Amino acid sequence: MKRISSPNKRADYFKRHFSTFIPHLTLKKIINLLINEIEMQLSIASPKSFPPYIKVEPTPLCHLRCPGCLQKDYDFKKSLLKLNNGIMYLSLENLKTIINPIRNTLIGVSLSHYGEPMLNPRLSSLIEYLHNNNIAVNFPTNLSIKLSDDQIVRLVKSGLDCIEVSLDGATEDSYNMYRVGGDFKLVLKNVRSLANTKRDLGTKRPRIVWKFIEFEHNKNEIEMLSRLYKDMGFDSYEIMCDNRSKNYKDVTEKDNKNMIEAKKTCYWLWNTITVRWDGSVRPCCTFSDEINLGNAIENDIKKIWQSQKYKSLREGFNKKYYGQKMESMCKRCIGMN
Repeated sequence: MKRISSPNKRADYFKRHFSTFIPHLTLKKIINLLINEIEMQLSIASPKSFPPYIKVEPTPLCHLRCPGCLQKDYDFKKSLLKLNNGIMYLSLENLKTIINPIRNTLIGVSLSHYGEPMLNPRLSSLIEYLHNNNIAVNFPTNLSIKLSDDQIVRLVKSGLDCIEVSLDGATEDSYNMYRVGGDFKLVLKNVRSLANTKRDLGTKRPRIVWKFIEFEHNKNEIEMLSRLYKDMGFDSYEIMCDNRSKNYKDVTEKDNKNMIEAKKTCYWLWNTITVRWDGSVRPCCTFSDEINLGNAIENDIKKIWQSQKYKSLREGFNKKYYGQKMESMCKRCIGMN
């Protein structure tokens, strides 16, 4: 059983995606990754390396209302629809503008953030561009959306490395308790269609991963999941801890305590970058709207990465004066407040 209790730990992230990254490694990417690791360990505030992995948001829109997500709030959804007349999709041209400056050192992209990626009608084109530039690509999805046979085929042919399906129940009743507005049978139909299309095309990609958040109401179905996932069309599964649970909070507090005692750096500030659908750059996806570091559509993402704003955030994790210059958002995140 693959149980992920702390999904934000860097080592866990790399282990989960290792097989996805391997085919896309080049000498230049490996050198950048090694320099990046050294600079992070030394807490160098102005790194010469560039982020090996980034998150790019295809859209902030979502049609579900899961209780543990901002999307549960109708007011939040309405506020999004008021922006740009509700047309909030990352275009292929804008993705190229974001990625091109760092494409030769970039190992992987997660097409994710607030919204449901598959609501972006250009999603397959975005994936094709990344794949053609030898960049690993994955995205999480509720997969509760009607897809034509042509859409399924194009998605499989796009070069997508991994699709992570959020399915928090092995039965319809338990699924409906969290994925509010979702369609259990439709998700299973789409998974089967993806698996059949992979078989027909003779390809092992994308890997189809069952992402299962464990709750009191569904933990009795984990044994069923472990028996049936392959028959249902999945390649593997991961059990996630509910981020509102006591167990999750206990693990997070322990991780934070260890981080502070060892004066560890925050991997978000050295390893990765979060870019929203409109190009706005955030340091992470935890308190993502509190700090805007620039716009990667309007400005070179390399310059943003090496900007004074980013440098100031990293200086807060310098071992000599750890926490003294740290941004309040960062302190709150690791429990220093």
